[in-house]
Amino acid sequence: MLILTTFDTQGDIVAAIEAGALGYLLKDAPPEQVQAAVLATARGERTLSPEITAALIERMQRPAISLSAREMELLKLLATGATNKELAEALFISQATVKTHLVHIYTKLGVDNRTAAIAAARREGLL
Repeated sequence: MLILTTFDTQGDIVAAIEAGALGYLLKDAPPEQVQAAVLATARGERTLSPEITAALIERMQRPAISLSAREMELLKLLATGATNKELAEALFISQATVKTHLVHIYTKLGVDNRTAAIAAARREGLL
């Protein structure tokens, strides 16, 4: 499978490759590069545009952010705009536990508030 897209975030790239894509090109690639990628993919070869290769290398050179399953669950709910009380009720935990999870999430993402956490999570492909 060859992906031809305008989406160039690291999360999109990694998701496509993990889903089995052999190639990933941006839509503004020169026609010759697209043609070569189609032929290479048909032969079972991998093809990545230079921009995509650079994005993957950059991602690999940074330590991966590792959130626990519970932190991911909370982060996804947080992105809906839920309050601490709503998060606590949805997850059947206390508001104090919500605050503890938020502190851990903020630390792991290198942020200090909800909005920044959601933005960082989206940038890292976690949401």
